[in-house]
Amino acid sequence: MKHTPYNARCNPMSEFRMTQLIKYTLMAALALALVATTAVAEDVHKGFVVVKARRVITVSGAEFSPGIVVIENGKISLVGGSKIEYPPTAKMIDAGRATVMPGFVHPRTRFGLADYRRSGVNGDQHVTDEVYLSEIDFEPMLESGYTTVCYIPAGDGIPGVAAAYKTAGPKDSPDDEEDRLVEGSSYLAVSPKWGSKGKKTLRDALKKAEDEIEKVKKAREEWDKKQEENKKKAEAEKKKNDKPKDEDGDGNGEDKARRHRRSDHTFRVQKDGDEEPPDKPKNGDKNGEKKEADKPEEFKPPKIDPKHQPLVDLIEKKEGSRMMIRLTRASALLHLDDVLEQYDELPYALYLASSFRSDYHHIVEQLGEREAMVAIRPEIRNLPNTTFRYNLTDRLDRAGCTVSTVPFADTRVELMRVRERMLDLMRAGLSRKTAIKSLTLNPAEAIGLGERLGSLEKGKDGDLLFFSGDPLDLNSQLERVMILGNIVWTADKD
Repeated sequence: MKHTPYNARCNPMSEFRMTQLIKYTLMAALALALVATTAVAEDVHKGFVVVKARRVITVSGAEFSPGIVVIENGKISLVGGSKIEYPPTAKMIDAGRATVMPGFVHPRTRFGLADYRRSGVNGDQHVTDEVYLSEIDFEPMLESGYTTVCYIPAGDGIPGVAAAYKTAGPKDSPDDEEDRLVEGSSYLAVSPKWGSKGKKTLRDALKKAEDEIEKVKKAREEWDKKQEENKKKAEAEKKKNDKPKDEDGDGNGEDKARRHRRSDHTFRVQKDGDEEPPDKPKNGDKNGEKKEADKPEEFKPPKIDPKHQPLVDLIEKKEGSRMMIRLTRASALLHLDDVLEQYDELPYALYLASSFRSDYHHIVEQLGEREAMVAIRPEIRNLPNTTFRYNLTDRLDRAGCTVSTVPFADTRVELMRVRERMLDLMRAGLSRKTAIKSLTLNPAEAIGLGERLGSLEKGKDGDLLFFSGDPLDLNSQLERVMILGNIVWTADKD
């Protein structure tokens, strides 16, 4: 008779079943671990969006056909061809045969804002105080391809400070002003009436800003002088207190005893080396606790006049400070140069505002030599009193200017005609590369956002346009608009 071990006879589970149970337990644990790992991966890659398209126009570099754009938490992290790597759990947007490019940037607009006139120096006025996004219908901007628009204050002289906004928010909420305001986009709008009065307005404003700087400088010098005097007095007082004296006050220092008054109004003599009475107050503190050293006095500059603060920032070359100056005719450049002659390269862009009988062709070479940033309406006009068609946008570009294009008017019709007008400029000689840059990267640089907008590069905002074909082919249609990695507008399908 075969002998069965005692543990096997007493345990109803056989050795085989035990082995199987351990096997299944390990498999279940492994499966749970895989699920947990996948959940973590999905959570880690939750902010990733991958856009695949037949063609990707980066503006700043090479084009990719096909191309991929990887966006992480609203910012572009990778751009490249089909072999680019991306997280497998990222959200995928297959654009099919579409062409993807950066969103358009509008460098100056009053779209949806009330009209008014303001004159004089008003550097303390900010357009953010009058922009209420919930009251503006941005549909025409989105269907035209504009993902960022820079609002300007209205008026002549120095009407105030501009600011840029996204044309839609990632939360698709109308009450998200703070989320859609683009930080670092402000510039001072300067629109003088370029006669003697307008010229004087700008000159006097800059002079006042210099006076404000001098006021602070003088206050600083006086404060430093006072601090130096106080320091000398303190050193003299310390030297006087440190001088050894005997009990008779003869100043010889031979008697090494010091007289102390105790709390019970009795006196005792303490010789050198003796410990100080434990109940003696220290540093004048009644509780005998040592006081913390007083903090050194800090310089508090006098307040700058808020109306001139932006000009003060310009003269002092504060980071991010800039102007956009409106020129109504060619001679205005001479007036501007006369005013700015004594200032060291103040940063500014120019807006060539006039179109009817404009004479800007006289200053193309001067603007090109200084490599000026110029915003202009995309049009072709006859030279004054001639039948000669003149492509000012192309001439400025060839001269060396950085050219941005501005819609003719803040109307839906003119916004929708921007691509058509750009095509007219191209037929008259403007390069395709400049045409695209004048809608994207160049205006972004003009308003101080070249590091954030205008091209598809690592670290820039994930603002993309999806066209059915070439963006400058009028047969192609804008199908979708993305802002910060979120699809915010889709064309209606008939």
